[in-house]
Amino acid sequence: MANWLPRTQLPGQQVSVSATTTPLLPGASALLDLQGLGRLGHFLVVSTDAPAWVSLYSSAAAREADGSRPITRDPAPGSGVLLDLATTAEALSITAPPGGTYFTSEVTTASPQPPLRALVRNTGTAQAAIALTVSAVVLAP
Repeated sequence: MANWLPRTQLPGQQVSVSATTTPLLPGASALLDLQGLGRLGHFLVVSTDAPAWVSLYSSAAAREADGSRPITRDPAPGSGVLLDLATTAEALSITAPPGGTYFTSEVTTASPQPPLRALVRNTGTAQAAIALTVSAVVLAP
């Protein structure tokens, strides 16, 4: 008999992982790698300490391919963009949408737990070192 769990009782551990960019001028961007989120999980909350456009990716290659996309254009289906959101001065924390599952496609024997890849863009009006925090339920370490 299989063990069925309702969606509200996911097996896994809730974690929060943070990383900070170097100081960014308005409109500038930085690459961040978030360690400790495992290979598979569900996003809960994404927050920044300054207004930013944050994109999270399944691989470094997906992040590189998407780096020049303007904020006004949605990512292409299958592009490896897992979550794409913008925080504002009024809302620096965003609850992830239902079904916000992430995964990394970079699992190798050399790196069994690769980081979740992020691109952070300063959308504010002042230079800022932007702290990004991702809270998630890790389903596969």
